[in-house]
Amino acid sequence: MNIKKMMQNLYQLRDEDFAKYHINSDPIEGKIPKQIRGKVIRESLDCGYEEARSLMGMVELPNGVRDIDIVRLAESLGISIKMKKAHNAMEYIYFGTYEEPGIIRLYQDNIRKGEALVKEHNIEELIGINLEEVVLAHEIFHHIEARKKELYVNSFRINLWKLGPYTHRSRLICTGEIAGMAFARKLLNLNFCPNVLDVLFLYPHNQMQAERLYQEIIKLSKKDYE
Repeated sequence: MNIKKMMQNLYQLRDEDFAKYHINSDPIEGKIPKQIRGKVIRESLDCGYEEARSLMGMVELPNGVRDIDIVRLAESLGISIKMKKAHNAMEYIYFGTYEEPGIIRLYQDNIRKGEALVKEHNIEELIGINLEEVVLAHEIFHHIEARKKELYVNSFRINLWKLGPYTHRSRLICTGEIAGMAFARKLLNLNFCPNVLDVLFLYPHNQMQAERLYQEIIKLSKKDYE
């Protein structure tokens, strides 16, 4: 299947559908009870949406200006943005990373290859979208996540094992990824889920792997959670 068709199909999925993919990708996915997965998804999405609304409410835009300057917003939060060429590790293609104490690295070569695909295949849904800003917005959420311990994505825990009166509990990686996706969508007023870019950015490096990822997302989107 060509990249344009895959993008068109992914474009139709809801945020909840992509969240199922994140749940399935969590390192301790097997420990997440089936009966709470729907609630985890909803709460994580709401966390991302609410943090975006909160941040937008703090930004004063000049008269007639509707779009937030995402770079200035990041800098106002004390974030340092570093531009790098590329960072690929084994089977994962990085297009943005966050690390303390507030550094976001954007891997421009990988992002540019995605932009070139959009033009080459005339992927209408993404034409005019600044993909670098989408990546940046997602990483901004991780900055917020690292500083607001009261967020749902930080406070939610699941039971891993029990020894006598002690129960070992752990947070989930997937909740932060789901919330980050929702945050970016709300902050940039996108009409698609930012996770469509996972397939787009992978495609120039490994078309077969990109299609396998696409098929997995589509398959998992059909799962029913309460």
